[in-house]
Amino acid sequence: MENITADGKIKTIRCVKATHEDFAKLVNLGKEAKKELEILVEKWGNIEHIKEMTQKDACHVIDQKENKTVLDIYIEMTKKAEQLYAYHNAYHVLMEEGVDELLMTIGISPDGYGYDFYELCLNN
Repeated sequence: MENITADGKIKTIRCVKATHEDFAKLVNLGKEAKKELEILVEKWGNIEHIKEMTQKDACHVIDQKENKTVLDIYIEMTKKAEQLYAYHNAYHVLMEEGVDELLMTIGISPDGYGYDFYELCLNN
């Protein structure tokens, strides 16, 4: 019964440990991926627009200099978006779950504070 507190609650044991450097690296990687995605969006439009273009003619070359097709651009944008999402999820597992656990101990639900700390870090 090592996992039970004196008042009968289950102790949460986090298996994954992370350092401040790990958090900083995830934020920096996220900032880089976000910037790269923003450049692609600025150049080609949003992912939905490019997706529509792939449905019309995925093999159409739209970047003559680099010989990239609409499909190439769509894949590149999707990969960047997924990369950013993966960094967000990793950050959430490493940090925000700990914050959620802390808040639960004082009676605040995880969605009660309404912050996405990773987005906060990416934007500052």
